[in-house]
Amino acid sequence: MSQVQRSTRTLLAGLYVAGLIYIVFVIANSRFDIGILIAVTITLGLLYSSLLNEPITKRGLVIVLLLIMVYIVTTLVLQVFSEVVIMACGGLLLYGILMSVPKFPLTKRAIGTGLIVGIIMTFLGIYLALKIGIVYFVGAELLGFLILSIYGQYTPEENTIVVTIANGSSMISLGVLITFPAIAIFQPEIASDLITYPFIAFVTGISAIFGLVLLLPFRDRFEKDPWPQVIPQAQCIRSLGSDINARKSIIAGLAGSAGWTGSIKFIETITGNSISTIPNALTPVIPSCSIVPNWIGLSNSPLIAGIGYFVGWKRTVIMAIGSVITILIWVFLEGADGGVLYDEHLRRPEILYIALGVFAAVIAGDVLSARKEKIEPEEFEKLSDQLYIGGSADGHHFIIEQPHKAKRVAELARVQENLFSFDLFRAEVKEMISDPREYLRSRRGQLPPWVALASLAIFIVIGIIIFSIIAPFPNLQIHWLLFVLGTPVVIISAYFTARAISETGMLAGYISDMMAIPAILFFRVTFQAITTFMSMLGALQDAAIAVLVHWKLGRLTGVRGRDILKAVFIGTILGTIVGSWITYFIFESYGFGGSDFPSPAAQLFGFLVTSLTGLVNFQLPGLDQFPNVHPLFSFGYLFSFGVGGFLTGRYLNNRGLSSISLAVGLLVPPATTATMLLGGYIHYRSERKRAKEDDVTQCDIHQERTNRVMSGIVAGEAIVTVIWVLWNAIRIFT
Repeated sequence: MSQVQRSTRTLLAGLYVAGLIYIVFVIANSRFDIGILIAVTITLGLLYSSLLNEPITKRGLVIVLLLIMVYIVTTLVLQVFSEVVIMACGGLLLYGILMSVPKFPLTKRAIGTGLIVGIIMTFLGIYLALKIGIVYFVGAELLGFLILSIYGQYTPEENTIVVTIANGSSMISLGVLITFPAIAIFQPEIASDLITYPFIAFVTGISAIFGLVLLLPFRDRFEKDPWPQVIPQAQCIRSLGSDINARKSIIAGLAGSAGWTGSIKFIETITGNSISTIPNALTPVIPSCSIVPNWIGLSNSPLIAGIGYFVGWKRTVIMAIGSVITILIWVFLEGADGGVLYDEHLRRPEILYIALGVFAAVIAGDVLSARKEKIEPEEFEKLSDQLYIGGSADGHHFIIEQPHKAKRVAELARVQENLFSFDLFRAEVKEMISDPREYLRSRRGQLPPWVALASLAIFIVIGIIIFSIIAPFPNLQIHWLLFVLGTPVVIISAYFTARAISETGMLAGYISDMMAIPAILFFRVTFQAITTFMSMLGALQDAAIAVLVHWKLGRLTGVRGRDILKAVFIGTILGTIVGSWITYFIFESYGFGGSDFPSPAAQLFGFLVTSLTGLVNFQLPGLDQFPNVHPLFSFGYLFSFGVGGFLTGRYLNNRGLSSISLAVGLLVPPATTATMLLGGYIHYRSERKRAKEDDVTQCDIHQERTNRVMSGIVAGEAIVTVIWVLWNAIRIFT
């Protein structure tokens, strides 16, 4: 008991007694259910433990977080979620924070800083995904450095934990973000009943938990990849403590951005007018500016400009080209009408057909690029002779029926390592259950592949029970065969998505999304069912990617894999509770699909689903907007836009440029891309200066300073916006 101060125990005991008094008051007012009964049990247990039990370890902290997750999920399923449940979960969280004595680097200040930065980064990720459809996880390590260096000595290991919690929460929140905007945009009649906080939190949590171990058995296969996004981040984390000017650069960008954003919010509150874009913001002074809609012009957002810098000048220029195309459609097809709302404009079939054509070019480019790698039989034999299992090559022969790609040889040679008998499997399971710590220690943390399969199997069973049998959410029931046949695909999708991010730094996967095609054609599922199921697969995949990415980050900064896994789990809890609330609040306050939050990814996915549904019923997508024209001519007209998008996308691919940026530019407001061009211009000037600079060291110093200032700019607006959203939430709900 000496490790926890008596005052801390007294404080906790007083809080739990107050909680019990409130619960008694609730019961006295004729409110009683299973959620309140569990809350009474939890609070009594916490009261006893806070007075008499020893401090908890990292394992105990994880158990507390798991209890919070299970309790929330249970009450959501049973539809007894209330303020009493939130209070009990808060008591568990306080107990975990104040009664734990975690070991370095998973310290209290690392976890606390991770939660603070995680709230900011989760909001930032959701904001960017709904605003522009592009998410760059920048600034977490800099905010972590800033807070950690204020409260003690900075250590790279603790900052790694901060980054893992923050980015893990953001990635997991984004995994399910297509569902809710798509339902709100394409099924508005059921959106208000279905899109609730319990629904968002349940879909996020149940998917992310079972995705954590999905790629861990295969982590060694990514060890030698270049990891272009993770390695610079690890270098930044290690070098921050040694650069005395790092804090000044971050604070300069943060203060400038926060001051600008705060002033904008203050003026909007005082005047009651939106000044989010120019020239539309000048309408009260210059009435003629009203002819330009608020989604054309220049966005008043330092954050968007900062993201333009990190996206790069080439991609921002391509995005701007997409925006120019949409402006031309507004001018020639919509008559340059200033009263056209952005959600109406975005539903123009010409825009969506161009975007689908570009998207088809992206997929075709990925497929064709995979076929470029060739290897001759003689080269394969030479490679295979060098790769054998065991201490000698004797007795190991390869029969070459068809030459394989060079990068596949080592993978094929390792297949033999994963073959084992049923008896060995049974003994391994017994050993894992009897002593998990010793089991992992003896295998250096390496999990067998069947653990991933077992996790998916449990997910399938729970999904069938909840969404096919119980069906607690209104207007939503998912066919059980969809879980059985569709879920295993997520392993393939996660593997190739992980391969993409480890080799290129880009998070792009299409395999799981393509499950929508057979699901609609064969199961005839509803729109809300297929979007919910696809988002659950997305959350499974993103949780697996989050663990793998930060496992590599931990390897580079000296943090053990089990500490990384625990940090990602904390991020999962944060994303489930806070990320779900942020998404729900944005939906309730602004809605999805308008100029504030156009939700481009949901627009594209929703159009794909509705198009496939129309094909099943022999209805071609978009033809309903041309009622007086023969369907054949209408389809030929729209198909020409799709072909144009495909050819443009293929041209960009052949030139080594980003065709997906063109699709993004088509789907986000032109005011957003115009502001991103400002950041892109800064990036262009920085690259030109770097090319002309003879002193490489000075050039690198200048580049690092610019990166930190721009990261501070991104974080500054995010912090002010989070505070502003919380303030408005308090005003709305009180």
